[in-house]
Amino acid sequence: MVVTGVTAGIGRALAARLLAAGATVVGCARDVDRLQTVHDELPGLVPVRCDVRDRTERKSLVEGTVDRYGRIDVLVNNAGLGYIGTVAEMTADDVERVLATNIVGLIDLTRLVLPGMLALGDGDVLVMSSAAVWLSTPPLTVYAASKFAVDGFVLGLRRELAGRGVRIHSVNPGFVATEFLARALRQHPAEADPRVRPAPGMDPDRVARVAERELCDGRGRTVAVPRVMGLSRLLDLPPLSRAADLGLRLTSGGMTRYGRRLAAERTFGPPDGR
Repeated sequence: MVVTGVTAGIGRALAARLLAAGATVVGCARDVDRLQTVHDELPGLVPVRCDVRDRTERKSLVEGTVDRYGRIDVLVNNAGLGYIGTVAEMTADDVERVLATNIVGLIDLTRLVLPGMLALGDGDVLVMSSAAVWLSTPPLTVYAASKFAVDGFVLGLRRELAGRGVRIHSVNPGFVATEFLARALRQHPAEADPRVRPAPGMDPDRVARVAERELCDGRGRTVAVPRVMGLSRLLDLPPLSRAADLGLRLTSGGMTRYGRRLAAERTFGPPDGR
């Protein structure tokens, strides 16, 4: 199986679980040094340097794995990127960086593995989405939009592949204690960088445990983590949607300022948080 974004957070925790269960795991990421660290930490992991934004590297990842192992049974699209700020403040590079990572790379990797899975009549594609799709709020508008696209892709692909043996799973977590905030500020944290503290949220292993369960259960569905986050889907229904719109209009400025401050503190503040 192939797991993207394996050097930190949910991807790292899931790779550890899958290896412990006896799976062969090809883990990819952009940072060669961190890949080596994870390889040393997780014996059995097969590290492959791959930037999911690069079409040549995506193709090489899939073809190299198939050449080595004969097939890809599972693809975990975990690599993702956030952005903290308003749309008006973004550059074209910011937009392309987020969408290329969260949407284009994910869809194309899935496209590349599907022929082999369909030929066998069996396979699993798991997508790491976000609860942000159910309540798009500043300063995460573009990140939430990218995850809206991911969820739309998942829904359509499930319908496209119904009855053909390939299961499409998605996991939509709430806030997770990862390097999300640092990376949203265009930082590339080194292993155990003392300046970078995790974003506030649940342990990544909690999300990894749910992802592992979904792969083992063999049902293609969308699961919120924690499950209560799924209730936010009700905010799409009137009159709750109108109430949510009003509340967010009144608080969007403060939320944006708080998001920026929190990201900066977690990335550049002292390790003890003072």
